[in-house]
Amino acid sequence: MKKTQIIILIVILAAIGLAIGFAKGGNSNQTPSSEVAAVANNSVIVVENSSFDFGDMDIFGGKVTSEYILTNTGEHDVTVTSATTSCGCTEGEIEGESFGMHFGMSSEVTIPANSSVTVTGTFDPLAHGPDAVGPVTRMLMLQTNSTVTPELEVRLIANVIKN
Repeated sequence: MKKTQIIILIVILAAIGLAIGFAKGGNSNQTPSSEVAAVANNSVIVVENSSFDFGDMDIFGGKVTSEYILTNTGEHDVTVTSATTSCGCTEGEIEGESFGMHFGMSSEVTIPANSSVTVTGTFDPLAHGPDAVGPVTRMLMLQTNSTVTPELEVRLIANVIKN
């Protein structure tokens, strides 16, 4: 019986210790918010050509690509923190970092102040099968650390037909 009582006492003391730790702010390794030097990044990213229309395209014509120029017009570097696409038939690439609907960039990409980078979008009209014809709009969506342009979107437009 003594052994059971000791185990119960240890469990109770551990629970009390955890409760006190959470009440004091959780993880003791966290930096208090008063010590965090947050710098707002108000640089703006301008998308020169946010939409590309391929017009009519043959479903069996193969993959097509379009390019979009992103320009950092601000005084601070802007970091593209993540990117995705709206559909598995579409992939993107920025500064050697590929991304898609089912996979993200392996690392962040920096757009230096007063500089431009190119985002490439690739669309596969046959990705949904040989009967998937009609108008399509696909997006490439990028998230940044800019407080002014935290999200960017470019579009690929096409009318998939069978020739």
